[in-house]
Amino acid sequence: MKKEQFIYDRSLRELFQNIPKKLVTILTGKDIKEVLDISFPKVEERRVDLLARLEDDTLFHLEIQSINDKNMPKRMLKYLSLIYDNYETLPLQVVLYIGEEKINIKNYIDGEYLNFSYIVKNIQDIDCIELIESDNINDNVLALLCNIKNFDKILSKLKDKLSKIEPKQREDYLRKVFYLLRLRPKLSEFFQEQQKKELPMPFTLEIDKDPWYKKGIEKGVEKGREEGRVEALLNTALLMIQEYNLPLDDVALKLDIPKKTIEKKLKESKN
Repeated sequence: MKKEQFIYDRSLRELFQNIPKKLVTILTGKDIKEVLDISFPKVEERRVDLLARLEDDTLFHLEIQSINDKNMPKRMLKYLSLIYDNYETLPLQVVLYIGEEKINIKNYIDGEYLNFSYIVKNIQDIDCIELIESDNINDNVLALLCNIKNFDKILSKLKDKLSKIEPKQREDYLRKVFYLLRLRPKLSEFFQEQQKKELPMPFTLEIDKDPWYKKGIEKGVEKGREEGRVEALLNTALLMIQEYNLPLDDVALKLDIPKKTIEKKLKESKN
């Protein structure tokens, strides 16, 4: 995983774990009936981005993709097998591309004894107005990734939506907005221009004011560099995960420590 990817992956995971209901309806034409377990403990734990039972009892599996991954067909087939093994039902599978570059994701495996396919959808083909008008805040935030023609209108509506949630929750969603903007450079530039005009904005784009990511990463890395020992780095990893709530995968990548080594240290710290 590239560094620029994991800075917003956590926000995306949280948005989809909280379920953007309108987006699911747009993608499937049906409403969610039940949200299902997304973890598949086997030889190694596998997690999908979203797994839900729709109103007609169809299983819906959604994966969010920010880059053109040539291995996507293999990943989707593996997820299909895990879901089928757990629920004995074949799911409707959709890969939702949220990247800025031109979409280039293969959506099938065509072999002599296997024909497998799934749907690939570009979020920029979705009308952002449908998401910003939703009564679900997760849909509202994801509207930033659609093909926005009127930045002022979307910003105004998002500010209104955010003003209606309680302060602590609002701060959390502002953090998510902050990271998602990195996927849309033009929109990010527009917000910065508005700040220069001293217009009231719902959040800042200045990284040094971000309450979560930079603080945890930089403090952890600084501590690790100062002490310069494997044990110190492992203690740093615990600090980043337990105190700053950073994802284990991100910490392992940033500190260049094997994920299994950190998992072992976490287990020891709980005993």
